[in-house]
Amino acid sequence: MKESLKRLNKAFELSEGGEHSAVVEFLSECPTEEIEESPTLALLLGSALARLGRQAEGLPLVDRSLAKARERGDRAIELHVLNARGAIALVTGRIDEAEEFFTRGLTTAKRLDDHAGVGRCSNNLGIIEYYRGRYGRAISAYNLALAAFQQVGSKRGVAEVEHNIGLTYRDQQQYGRALEQADRAVRAARDAGDRALGALALAVQAEIRALMGDIKLARREIDQALAVHRELGDGPRETVDLRILGRILALNGAAEEAERLLREVIGRAGNEERPRIQADAQRDLARLLMKMGRPDEATGIAREARVIYSDCGAEAEVRKLDDLVGN
Repeated sequence: MKESLKRLNKAFELSEGGEHSAVVEFLSECPTEEIEESPTLALLLGSALARLGRQAEGLPLVDRSLAKARERGDRAIELHVLNARGAIALVTGRIDEAEEFFTRGLTTAKRLDDHAGVGRCSNNLGIIEYYRGRYGRAISAYNLALAAFQQVGSKRGVAEVEHNIGLTYRDQQQYGRALEQADRAVRAARDAGDRALGALALAVQAEIRALMGDIKLARREIDQALAVHRELGDGPRETVDLRILGRILALNGAAEEAERLLREVIGRAGNEERPRIQADAQRDLARLLMKMGRPDEATGIAREARVIYSDCGAEAEVRKLDDLVGN
């Protein structure tokens, strides 16, 4: 029992630090029956696998965790699983399914008076509103999440929300406010000891700097983010970094290199079952091809991205692509 508790604490510590590859490596050494009988260990392993783009392996473990939690009447673990199931649905483009899980999770969190749970579910519901282009509603949900995380002193939760608020301002071209939020997210993630999240926030900060014209600093920051995610073995976040690097290269006039990299990202994101990232890279490539005087290719790529965005409920991005290709 003592050894099992030590394993659980270690796995939780790695997960909270955003070291998902380390979680998988560590728990892979545990006896299979111990993972199957522990809803918490099954959840930690399943969530880590999903975050690394291995949803087909992670989802059965998360579902097993949910079944075990319900069997034991453990509503607290059930709440965590509902949020995890929603997160998997969200990254794989099933936005309505994700919304259902997060809404159920929020109801459960309020019933349990679990402020951290309220924060996680509100934050994720904010992401859904952001995807749909309802930026005001997204900010409202993020503010609820921020208040909940601050109430329980969750630095990691605060960092995630600050990061998401920054994305919302970036997409509205409010770059000054976006940069301020990204900087807050970087500092909050570092305070929380989550290197992976800190590097992700730094990558977005680099993209915002590039959009504001500071290419030199943007390149330095994206290289730092890439180094961290590669060290941690976080392939999906490395894919996000590469998409941002491709955009920075395009903004800096390195068109051929940017095109090669964005095409690589499209393939990587497809293999990782992350349609939103795939569509983002296609959108960036379409913009680049338009500037390179290749409108027919650009239109074809943009239409492929449009289909994905539409399936993901990303209504604002659909409208932007329609403007790009003149639909």
